[in-house]
Formats: sequence, C-alpha cells, structure tokens
Amino acid sequence: MNNKIFRLPEFTHKARERWDKIPKEIQTKLLGNAWCGKCLDSVLMILQNAKVKTDMLLLEGKCKTCGSKVVRVVEPE
Repeated sequence: MNNKIFRLPEFTHKARERWDKIPKEIQTKLLGNAWCGKCLDSVLMILQNAKVKTDMLLLEGKCKTCGSKVVRVVEPE
C-alpha cells in the first residue's frame, strides 16, 4: 500500500480568483506544458502554489518527470 501524503496546491486569494476564471481544459493545457530546465523539454507540472505578481499569474510546482522546480507564467487576458 502506498502511504504517500499529497499536498494540495496553495493559492493566494488573487491567484485563486484568476485560476478559477480559466476554463478547465485550458488549465490542463497550462499544467501539461511547463518548461523544465533539467529535462530540457515541455513537461507536466505538479502544481504546488500560485500567486499574482505584476498582474501575471505565477504557477509554481515540480516537474512530474524529474522533480525539479518549474514555473509557468500566465499573462493577463
């Protein structure tokens, strides 16, 4: 039996509002297309937290392939 504990992503209030306005299929595409500097490829991001900085939504997480830190920037509409 796998006893791993999974942590839910942490969002600031502004980030949650922005993220919730993005359609689910676009959210999936954003998380599935993050650049990993270690893998040197587009990878699936395991989302850990999100915040808004200078009007951009910053999604931070880990590369599903190697576990390195990855960041995805979502520009305002």
